[in-house]
Amino acid sequence: MGPAPLPQPHHGAVSGAPRSSATLCLLRPALDGLEVLMVRRAASARFMGGAWVFPGGTVDGTDRAAHRALVGAGGRMRPWQAAALRELIEETGVWLADPPFVARGGWRGAAVYEEAARRGVRLDPGQLVLFGNWVTPEALPVRFDARFFVAAGGDGLVPLPDGEEVDRAEFVAPGAVLARADAGQWELPFPTRKTLEDLARFATVPEVLASAVDRVVTPILPRVRLTGDRSLQVVLPGEPGYEDPADPAAAVILTARVTGVGPGAAEEAKRDAD
Repeated sequence: MGPAPLPQPHHGAVSGAPRSSATLCLLRPALDGLEVLMVRRAASARFMGGAWVFPGGTVDGTDRAAHRALVGAGGRMRPWQAAALRELIEETGVWLADPPFVARGGWRGAAVYEEAARRGVRLDPGQLVLFGNWVTPEALPVRFDARFFVAAGGDGLVPLPDGEEVDRAEFVAPGAVLARADAGQWELPFPTRKTLEDLARFATVPEVLASAVDRVVTPILPRVRLTGDRSLQVVLPGEPGYEDPADPAAAVILTARVTGVGPGAAEEAKRDAD
């Protein structure tokens, strides 16, 4: 298996409880199957700079507020769905309205919802279907409880990266993304890679959405193990070693080497601790 690193090290104390976050896999049909919107984190980003991910981010106070006026018929805006739609707008300028459109304006946080109200745009959470739930290992300094959603609506849209959080954005077939990662061209966080592997099993966008509607999503909490050569192994529930003693301390993780081992393959960390 090719590179699939853990989140890049952050220097500092362990954060404890994971922060709620949301990620959106925006899909569109392609001649040979389907494509998903990928964005590259700006190199200057404090977290996962240079990595290719799906649009998304932390759920904030504006997402938790009631924005019922912006929700399409039959929908109730939940914080994770709101965050996924907001982050998509902030990072790529893509608005999942009826019809979808692209507009860049540098909006952040509450300003996104204010702009939606000004335009009379309704954001329909019913377009987003829960596809996965990844929780950062307990030993890592920065932790997220990330809900991954899938949605269709990328037809004819040309994303516009904001140039601050992300510097590139493009629709790519899941298999092609994995091939670029295997060739060392793209860096993929572990949950991103596993989600792409899942998406690559489907031939069409409707198949993905139908699968998401029927699936039972439970949180996946990987664990990390320190091997004899001081490298880290990512272990998923059900894999050998998952029930072993506690994860290494954060200080150990920050100075260890992340390597590819089994299903939890990972490449050498690009940054060392201070």
